Amino acid sequence: MGGKVFNGTNDFDHNAIEELLDLVNNKILKNTGIECIPVGSAATPTPGKRSGDLDVIVDEKSVDSYFKTNNARDAKQALAKFIQSNGFETSVIGTNVHVKMPLGNEFHQLDIMVVADAGTVAQFHTHDIPQGSKYKGIHKQLAIAKIAKAKGYLWSAWKGLFTRNDKGKAGEFVSSDLNRIAQILLGDNRNANDLGSLESILASLPKDQADSLMAELEQDRNWNVSESAEIIRIKELAGLTLNSVRMVCT
Repeated sequence: MGGKVFNGTNDFDHNAIEELLDLVNNKILKNTGIECIPVGSAATPTPGKRSGDLDVIVDEKSVDSYFKTNNARDAKQALAKFIQSNGFETSVIGTNVHVKMPLGNEFHQLDIMVVADAGTVAQFHTHDIPQGSKYKGIHKQLAIAKIAKAKGYLWSAWKGLFTRNDKGKAGEFVSSDLNRIAQILLGDNRNANDLGSLESILASLPKDQADSLMAELEQDRNWNVSESAEIIRIKELAGLTLNSVRMVCT
């Protein structure tokens, strides 16, 4: 959400990510069995870089287990109310539980997504983007999706690789193992490291294929998506829609 849910929140240097994660995991959620796992740029922080919010995921089963809920909607609301009971302002919008987090004399926005199999999902959103790259995680995800489509598969950044049915939707589940996915999409001698960034994906392809892929990507309507919308767009590309229902806990 780009840090725009609450009034009075500021962007932050990536040096603050560890402290923010410590606050939520070791203080707010201590002894619950629920762990916030950083995704996107938060998973590989770059000191000196600034972000408007901190994106994390938690496993739906761990939330259900602690709060005795049995669906994602109730899990999100229970999590929001629990965090609120610990003295933090929260807001539930679509798939996210947003939290206004204090740090020093400032407040920052934490975005928590409750997802199935968070440990597996986290690897899909841990990038190895070269320092100084102009590309982001969304560009890597788009490239994987394009290659998968060309080979008759469908890539979900929240579930893994599927076959593609005759309606263009997800068919049979193929794999969530990135090494196996790399072999299927890029070649038998490839591995998860080759899916770490757009640059590594392009480098793994013959030049003519890499050039063709880049030309196609640059024409994609999602290519110039803003950083603040990146996680939302990735979810939409994966077929996970957002609803417009908002619950604010104060």
